[in-house]
Amino acid sequence: MNQIRTLYQQGDTIIAPASLVGGGVAVIRASGPACNAIVQALGVNPHTLTSRMATLKTLRDNEDAIDHVLLLTFPSPHSFTGEDVLEIHTHGSPAVVEKIIDLAIKTVPQVRLAEAGEFSRRAVSNGKMDLTQAEGLADLIAANTEAQRKQALTQMEGALGERFENWRKNLIHLLAQVEAGIDFPDEELEILADPALTKALLGLIEDLNLALAERAGERIRTGIRLAIVGEPNAGKSTLLNALAQADIAITSPIAGTTRDIVTKQLNIGGYPVEIADTAGLRDETSDVIEAEGIKRARKQAAQADIIIWVHPLHKAPPRLLPGATAKTLSHYPWLTLGLPASYPSLVLLSKADQNPTSNPPKYIEIEDKKVPTLPIDLTDSTAHPRLLAALIPLLQNVAENSQKSALLTRARHRKAVEETLAALARAHVLITKSQSNTMGSMSELVAEELRQAAENLGQVTGRTDTESVLDEVFSTFCIGK
Repeated sequence: MNQIRTLYQQGDTIIAPASLVGGGVAVIRASGPACNAIVQALGVNPHTLTSRMATLKTLRDNEDAIDHVLLLTFPSPHSFTGEDVLEIHTHGSPAVVEKIIDLAIKTVPQVRLAEAGEFSRRAVSNGKMDLTQAEGLADLIAANTEAQRKQALTQMEGALGERFENWRKNLIHLLAQVEAGIDFPDEELEILADPALTKALLGLIEDLNLALAERAGERIRTGIRLAIVGEPNAGKSTLLNALAQADIAITSPIAGTTRDIVTKQLNIGGYPVEIADTAGLRDETSDVIEAEGIKRARKQAAQADIIIWVHPLHKAPPRLLPGATAKTLSHYPWLTLGLPASYPSLVLLSKADQNPTSNPPKYIEIEDKKVPTLPIDLTDSTAHPRLLAALIPLLQNVAENSQKSALLTRARHRKAVEETLAALARAHVLITKSQSNTMGSMSELVAEELRQAAENLGQVTGRTDTESVLDEVFSTFCIGK
């Protein structure tokens, strides 16, 4: 035991499974100064290992063999965490994994089980990645679709952190100019009166507002919201089942079967989609439950990125003719949702088998928006590929920006930008007042607002080191990451 104690310095060493237990192979990861001590406690001389080279060894508890494993060591600082790192590749038996971890914790002082996300947290603390990269790593692990994988990898490689850091550097440059005026009072009013300062500030505000308006990053991460709406018994639930290729929602010839929102997460063409089947919309109902369902359907449509309006082809009235206007469509429920963005992205003319000779229009016009139509028999074997062909371009349109630039992907990113914009708006008001000489120089107040704005942006990447921010980010990570 004394010999083991001499192999590491002060400080905790953490250990945890880095893979799901029960597969063919399990990976155990340790990080910290006691990695060599763990190797020795498991019956292996650490000096027989070569850095970054897998070495086959037999682990032992005293004389009892535990398992034949591969050992890899990554000395500090050239490792994932920036500390000494040990990886043990064992057979996937839960008993083997538990035995190795228990023996390491019981035998080597200051070795303990890692907390959620602690390996990544140490990597951030040691400058191996910033917070946005750590979040990108978590998103990559959780990615279920190709779009999510691409976006997560872009963020993990540092694109989003670089974007925030550029904003922060621009702010610090402005702050330095203002503080120079404070240090040299004769130039104070002249600096705040400089049009270049105001122009740079307004340019930064514009960039941040554009970033705030972009929703594609969050949608790719959590799912593009698609709402299926229409009148009762139009075939909305049948559409959900056709897209899912499973019986998700109850279908019936009786109108009003769906009373609440039925949601399903799907991978459509590589894009994550949260599809919501809603209650049938109609102007009046005496049924209290149905009325609540209609209320929720309208709300769901207002929040959706894509709306599919389902209408039976054999019931299609003249209002579906090309050239129809918002006025002639005024009693259509989607127009009472209050948001132009809530206009449908696609009008699906269902039950086409009941009107096979019909020649429906290719689109309808709502104000200046042309909405494509899709006549279809949802029970036909060709329905699914035709639906995908119609939907994928709509999904691409929502997600296209996520492939071009680093986008905000979390609520905390959005909050930081909003708080930064608020501080910059206050700074702009102060500069304007100072320029008009209504209240004299405001340099110190302007500097404080710019300083607060820079701090808000720094919290996103972790440059502003607050425990509450770190706790929030890493609380959702798995133990071995």
